[in-house]
Amino acid sequence: MPEKMKTIVIEEPLKVSIREVDKPTAGPYEVLIKVQACSLCTVEQRAFLGKKSFGYPFAGGHENSGIVIETGEHVQGFKVGDKVVATYQYCGYCEFCRTGRGTQCQNLRKSRKRFNFEGTIVGGAFAQYLAVPQWQVLKLDDGADLDHTALVEPLACVVHSMEKTKIKFGDTVVIIGSGIMGYLHMKLARMSGARVIVSEVDDFRREKAHKAGANYVVNPAKENAVEMVKQLTNGVGADVVINTIATPKVWDSAIEMLAPYGRLIGYSSQESNDPVGISFGQLHSKEYEFIGTVSPTAESNMRAAKLITYGLINMEEVIDSRYPFEQAELAIKRACEPNTYRVIIKFD
Repeated sequence: MPEKMKTIVIEEPLKVSIREVDKPTAGPYEVLIKVQACSLCTVEQRAFLGKKSFGYPFAGGHENSGIVIETGEHVQGFKVGDKVVATYQYCGYCEFCRTGRGTQCQNLRKSRKRFNFEGTIVGGAFAQYLAVPQWQVLKLDDGADLDHTALVEPLACVVHSMEKTKIKFGDTVVIIGSGIMGYLHMKLARMSGARVIVSEVDDFRREKAHKAGANYVVNPAKENAVEMVKQLTNGVGADVVINTIATPKVWDSAIEMLAPYGRLIGYSSQESNDPVGISFGQLHSKEYEFIGTVSPTAESNMRAAKLITYGLINMEEVIDSRYPFEQAELAIKRACEPNTYRVIIKFD
């Protein structure tokens, strides 16, 4: 009989269970990872709340860290005991993967499942063990804090986004929204030498951003954020505006904030099909750039891991709480509460 392991499963909206499934083994070119920490993203929150169906039953966990306990045939560069992160399920061989643009992988998640499960797996670190192709594994420094490196993926998403901003020293950057992703954008923008204005309606998040280094904060529900940006830039506008809020009505003011040659980064995942009005005459005459960004590349993951393990950014600032594996439902419920940044599920 195959050896068994446990996995957290969102069976349907608002229902979480812990199932027993077959423990995977490391096949050729694969490493077997014992999961140590799993961070709860909005993906898991939406699945739990029923706001978006990825398919039920659902096993999430794409923000994770663990330790290699077995290496398969032909594996190179990994050994038992290595600290690692299991990254996105990019195939590694399509045109986009081979050219460093794996966010547009043409075979995303079509590779072998990370464990045997008759349902949807996104990441899979809801399970105690994962069998992962070596090209989807990021090796960490021996001294890495595995709670912190469980957050490599969200930070890597922001690294990928920030690389598209082309920020220069002294630029003015507006960040719309200061949830965890807006907060991390703010931290990296400050590290890049920018003056940062955060637009956020929530008092708690606005204060957190200000204490953590935002130069200015504005409540767009009570103040005219566009006018404030214009005043702070002698009427010119912001060099970069990063929108992290999935609300169509935000885009008009985001565009109004831009300086000529300004770059608007569309970070937020738009759930609505409501159209957003764009004046292409204005786009042409002001030489704006509208830039989309999604997920991290392999390089972004590597750079995010370095930022964390070198102590250049403190991920403890965005960890709300930690729960043991057995309290997975409580952990997910906590992650869904307002003003909660990241909740970590611990496996040991």
